[in-house]
Amino acid sequence: MGKRISTIIVDDEFSCIKALRSDLENYPEIEILETFTSVEKAKKAILKHQPQLLFLDIEMPKMTGVELINEISSDIHSNMCVVFYSAFNKYLIDALRVSAFDYLLKPYQSEELKSIIARVKEKVNTDNANFEQSVRRLLVDDRKFVLQTLTGLLFLHRSKILYFQYNNELRGWQMTLTDRTIHRLRVSTTSKEILNISPSFCQISQDCVINIDYLASIENASMHCVFYSPYDDLSIRVSRRYYSKLKDLLEII
Repeated sequence: MGKRISTIIVDDEFSCIKALRSDLENYPEIEILETFTSVEKAKKAILKHQPQLLFLDIEMPKMTGVELINEISSDIHSNMCVVFYSAFNKYLIDALRVSAFDYLLKPYQSEELKSIIARVKEKVNTDNANFEQSVRRLLVDDRKFVLQTLTGLLFLHRSKILYFQYNNELRGWQMTLTDRTIHRLRVSTTSKEILNISPSFCQISQDCVINIDYLASIENASMHCVFYSPYDDLSIRVSRRYYSKLKDLLEII
C-alpha cells in the first residue's frame, strides 16, 4: 500500500466523531491524524498538517464549518478534499460556494461514505501522478516562459529564478534572479499565480516563495534555509505554517 490519506475530523459532537472514526477505520488507506470538537484547535491543526481529507461539521458553536474554510482558504492546500457533513441539507449551496469536495448528510449510509473515499483516493492518486510527471518534465525541460514586470515582459528560464519576496512597503512581489538582480512584478500578482508557474516554486512563508532547486537543507531548530553555493549567504526562514507543505514536496521529489 502506498502513502495513506491524511485525515482530520472536526465535529462539536463527540459521538459523531466516534461513529465516523469507527467507520473510517474500515479503510486502511485512511490515516486519521487528529479529531476535534473545538473549532479553534482544529484550525491550528489543519494549517499545521494540511490534511488531504477533512471531514467538517457545518453547525458548530462560535463558527460554522463554512466560515472556518472561508477564513483559512488562502492558507490551505488548494487540493485538500473538504467533506462537509451535517444533519441538514440547507447548507449545501454554501458548501458548494467554498468548493467543497462533497457533502454528507447525517445519518449517512455506508455506501455514501464508501463512494466518497473512492473519489478521494482517485483524486489523490491523480494529483500525485500529475505532480510527479510535472516535476520529472521540468527537471529535464527548462523552457522559457514570460513574466509581466513593472517595466515590461521578461523572458527567462525557471533555473534563473532564485526566489520571490513580498515587499510590504511597495505592496507587491519582487523576484530575485540567480545573478542577484531584482525585478518588481505587477502589483496584482498573487502568490498562487507564482506557484502555478512551476512545481519547483514552493511557498515557505506568507511573503516568500523559493525555487527548491537551489535548496540544500533546512535547519531543524532555526527553520533556516540553507541554499547551495554561491547562495549559501541567503538568510531565509521557513514559517511553521508552511513547513509541512515543504516537507511533502521534498518527499515527493
